Amino acid sequence: MATAPGAKDPRDSETANPTGGAGRPGSGRLAAGAVVGMSGRQARGGTAERPAAGTGGGTGGVLVIGREIQVKGEIGSCRTLVVEGRLEAAVEVGSLQLAEDGLFDGRAEVDEADIAGRFEGELVVRGQLLLRPTAKIHGQIRYGRIVIEGGGEISGDVAVLPEQERKLPLLEAEAV
Repeated sequence: MATAPGAKDPRDSETANPTGGAGRPGSGRLAAGAVVGMSGRQARGGTAERPAAGTGGGTGGVLVIGREIQVKGEIGSCRTLVVEGRLEAAVEVGSLQLAEDGLFDGRAEVDEADIAGRFEGELVVRGQLLLRPTAKIHGQIRYGRIVIEGGGEISGDVAVLPEQERKLPLLEAEAV
């Protein structure tokens, strides 16, 4: 997009980015690690992530809490939550992905969880809970199914969910 000589590029205006980069109004740049309306992969120049066939591509999309980012609060209506930084929250999402350097402190109720970092609090996973070798989770943990890779650690009040509270695996759900 070309601009007339002496005219201000609209991408540099406060309306394009009201908070500005690194908290400077009107700078026209996002702070490092900021993601606006795209997945972390897109923000790094990759292609858009698309839901797998049969997942419905539901509403809510993907929310990425990037490295060196700290967030406190509640998160809902999110299909996939990726935590690479620190999150203190109550969440109810479809899928939780906790990266190796990520920390989650709070309560999470999810369909699926893939944990490589540290989780502390209350975790309810209606489907599969996957613990990677670097995972360390502690608290009240309830799950439908669990896979613990060598090195993954789990401690606290841990129990399988009653059958009626579990999410059926995709193949079993299609057969019903």
